[in-house]
Amino acid sequence: MKQEGQPSSPREPAKPGAEASQYLSTRGLVIVFAGLALALVLGYLLLNMLLDISQEEDCALAHRYNCGAVEVPR
Repeated sequence: MKQEGQPSSPREPAKPGAEASQYLSTRGLVIVFAGLALALVLGYLLLNMLLDISQEEDCALAHRYNCGAVEVPR
């Protein structure tokens, strides 16, 4: 117990649930950042796929016959 005449200790004992709540918030933050990174990667891949499909459709609508991907031999 703290009495009025005594100076307070520089460090109060931590509450029992303080570390658990800090751990959960850190874990939650990591999950949010991992989800964001996954969404960005999947969005980038989807955008590239849609761009390829659009280019193939443009080629087909122009009545060209060689619209497939061109492979260059090494």
